[in-house]
Amino acid sequence: MAKDEEFFQLSSNDLNAMTTQEAALAYAGANLLLIPVCNPDHIGASELHKESCNNPGKAPRITQWSEKATADLETVSRWFQKRPESNVGMLTGSKAGIVGIDADGDYGASKVLGLFGGEPPLTWTFSTPGGGTRYLFGIPKGTAYQKYTDRNPNGGHEELAILADGQMTVLPPSLHRNGGKYEWLPGRAPGDIPLTAAPQAILNLLTPKPTAVKQIGNEDEPCEQPSVPQRKYEEMQMSSWQRVPSGDLVLNELMKKCEIMYDFVQEQKSFGCDEDSWHKVTSMLVRAGHPAAALAFSQISGKHNPHSEQRITQMAAEGDNKTYGPTCCRTFGCGEYQITKCFGTVRTNDKGEITNSPALFVSLGRPKKVVSTFSATIKAKTDLLPERYSVNGSNLCLALKDKDGEQSFIPQANFFAWINKDTMKDDGAERQRFYELEGCVLYNKKRLSPILVPANDFESMKWLSMWGPEPNIQPGNKSRDTVRHAIQSTASEAVLERIYAHLGWVEIDGSWAYLHAGGALGVPNIKVEPNEKLKNFVLSAKAANAKKAMEASLRLLDIAPHRITLVLWAMVFLAPLCEWLRLVRLEPKFLVWFHGYTGSRKTTYAKLMTCHFGDLLEHPPASFKDTANTVEKCGFDAKDSLLLIDDYHPTDSPREAKTMMQIAQQILRGYGDRVGRGRMKQDTSLRQDYPPRGMAIVTAEDVLSGSSSVARLFPVGIQPGDIDLEKLTVAQQQASALSEAMTGYLEWIGAAMDEREDTRLTQIFFERRNEASRLNVHGRLTEAASWLYLGLSFGLEYAVSIRAIESERKQQLLDEAWNIFLSTANHQGQQVTEVKPTTRFINIVAELLASQSICTEEIKPKHHDDVPRKGTLVGWHDNDFFYFLPEVLYNNVSRFLSAEGTQFPITSQTLWKQLADEGIIKTETSKENGRDRRHLLVKKDVRGERSRKLWVRAEILQKRDAPEPEPQPEVKLNRWHVDNRPPRREDDPRHRPENYDDPLELDDLGYAP
Repeated sequence: MAKDEEFFQLSSNDLNAMTTQEAALAYAGANLLLIPVCNPDHIGASELHKESCNNPGKAPRITQWSEKATADLETVSRWFQKRPESNVGMLTGSKAGIVGIDADGDYGASKVLGLFGGEPPLTWTFSTPGGGTRYLFGIPKGTAYQKYTDRNPNGGHEELAILADGQMTVLPPSLHRNGGKYEWLPGRAPGDIPLTAAPQAILNLLTPKPTAVKQIGNEDEPCEQPSVPQRKYEEMQMSSWQRVPSGDLVLNELMKKCEIMYDFVQEQKSFGCDEDSWHKVTSMLVRAGHPAAALAFSQISGKHNPHSEQRITQMAAEGDNKTYGPTCCRTFGCGEYQITKCFGTVRTNDKGEITNSPALFVSLGRPKKVVSTFSATIKAKTDLLPERYSVNGSNLCLALKDKDGEQSFIPQANFFAWINKDTMKDDGAERQRFYELEGCVLYNKKRLSPILVPANDFESMKWLSMWGPEPNIQPGNKSRDTVRHAIQSTASEAVLERIYAHLGWVEIDGSWAYLHAGGALGVPNIKVEPNEKLKNFVLSAKAANAKKAMEASLRLLDIAPHRITLVLWAMVFLAPLCEWLRLVRLEPKFLVWFHGYTGSRKTTYAKLMTCHFGDLLEHPPASFKDTANTVEKCGFDAKDSLLLIDDYHPTDSPREAKTMMQIAQQILRGYGDRVGRGRMKQDTSLRQDYPPRGMAIVTAEDVLSGSSSVARLFPVGIQPGDIDLEKLTVAQQQASALSEAMTGYLEWIGAAMDEREDTRLTQIFFERRNEASRLNVHGRLTEAASWLYLGLSFGLEYAVSIRAIESERKQQLLDEAWNIFLSTANHQGQQVTEVKPTTRFINIVAELLASQSICTEEIKPKHHDDVPRKGTLVGWHDNDFFYFLPEVLYNNVSRFLSAEGTQFPITSQTLWKQLADEGIIKTETSKENGRDRRHLLVKKDVRGERSRKLWVRAEILQKRDAPEPEPQPEVKLNRWHVDNRPPRREDDPRHRPENYDDPLELDDLGYAP
């Protein structure tokens, strides 16, 4: 392999620090055959790719990638300039002269040792984010090499795989869907050492076997083929199957005519399709009469085994007993435009469902003729027209009769359209009506694909432009309205459809049902279409193993310290209680502010928690990069769900910082007060507002200031090292079980909500709030602690009900969590006090005086021998009071804050009033018109001048300079010897004398940690 000298000076550190675009150009310079691979977040990917991709971060972005893989700098540069976020893939096999050895898990690592008789020789090596290791070796070019796989027979993703012809590998510094990154091992990158030639033992494993015939029950590994198959699968004899054309001929025919099938075959060859894709393709081929092709498709991958053959045999044996036909194009993600492009027309059944399938391309090796039902549909729809309208020739006409009974036809339009569906879209605040319209241009029978038109816009007929210029209405004063009336006359057979545009609980037929993006749990035929950001909130239809799923959820508590995990886990199970709490007027009014340094894995862990509500490991549904309106609408639509709002972070840009602060304040007031932003329409009437209806976790690198803001959030801090990365990885691999756990919990909650008389919510909440209120903590924070306890209590109670946890362990977690919640509330309450405007004002004044930025003089007459004071004179003082010039003092405080980039939150008049209410300043009362009037500023003579001044009590400012009190001796008490605890109850085992002999250290609240 030719080497580029500049490239081969790049060490592992250099390559790992590059962007994928920079690395791709470096690799191309070294003659590595490259392929652009999709980003794991599907940034910049087409909708078709997003729908069909089963391997985010690993799927090639180009078709026929094994032929198009190149080291041409111009081509690679063009690829990555167009999609700079792409991952980097490299072709393996004889064409590239490189093979990759992939060792996954302990099984794979042990097989590598066995393969080399010890540690493998030093060669290019990198780590994979899933915990595996990939070794690259050189091989001779021009000789066919097949993939070799040795999988752990006991299951799990543990294997030794050698990637050869028709394969590719993702290269560093590409990203993985779990958030990790492929990285060269230190000293093992192409710039550190040369590529080592593969030992002969490896080449022997990769050399194709001479046998080319594969029979059912033969357990030999199939030969891995290049991207375009070079051999023919032999015709197979199967006991109950008819003789069919060679399987690879059918696959080749499909690959030529269907791009989706081409991609599936390439994926099967590269990594092996996932279970869902494998079943779609094989069942389609079997139902189309091509079981041999289904078997040939399965055999392409190293995942194929005797069980795969048994399943295909069973599919074929079922024959026509199955009520379904071959998998349809819509199931593979193709829309009507693409279907029309492939087949020339769209086939539908009597229910209006599209039935086109890739199987139509092959019938015993020959394309099938597609029979259209569209003409029949046009005929059926025109039959709905009243007698005054008619389709005559190539026009929709007004049909008139003269006095002699002779009929004439006056053309109105060159097209005909009808109403397929009358759809009501309900987002929980307002209902919008839409009509689904379909039609055809009459002179050429060109189909006009369905469009969705708001009912309010239907009458104007302006929606016609959505079909382009071809549909045309005749000129005339009444022609447009005549055509509108004719179309509306077809509505008698329109399907009535209701679509929910939000998540959460709704009442359907007198019972509660939970909506998610995939429908309604336990209720069939409910359509849910939330906004695009919530489309992944899809729950498991049924908890297949509720106990096992809930155990997976409980294991999330062990990934980090309980001060973190118990709060977030409680939020997960509190969110579905929002509707129930609204009904009893106890809707939660707070959010969790999850803050810590970047790199602490806070977002990763928070996303894992939200996976209880769907497949949310990839993108957070909302972030501070979104507009305020977008975040507000997400909070409204994510009803009774947990919304993650990501990435409040410090920034050098004042504009960006201000925007983020505005969004943060809106979020806090939205969730803290359950209100939306008021809006006004152009006609001055009020628009519908969108208050949050679920719960939210905000991830942040900074904390907010302001007493009202701080009181609306419940903080959770995380430090680097708090997350156990090994446990986190395991939990990510089991993330799908979390939605099963939530499905079971929601079914349990729904049954309780249907009982109507259940008082557990109010009872638990009021008990906890009353206990917490004795701590003299801010009222909002004691309520937040009580709501968290409520969510945790219900989640654990459900776990006990399905035996996922023991009752004793449940009580231990509840006791520990309650101490954590109260301790956090107490600490946050102190923060609220510290950021009160009055406290902050006095602290700033004391600091300005101490730094001599401002000064006061003694009220006695000034002598010439007095030492001049530094700073701006803002008033005078004696032993009892400071007499400040009010506006001068306020302006100096404002300038101090302005230098920090902030401002004082209230006006001077409001500040004086709050200072007076707290007894910090002296006031006086006078009579005016027979009524008492309080003066916040009191007159004072100073050196012959009398004016109103701000009288601040001297001891208030002097306290700020007082020394810290001596630390008190540590107090040791028994767990239940705590002030303000409820009276002992003899029936409670925790209150019995024998349980008081275990002294515990208490935190500052008097609760055992």
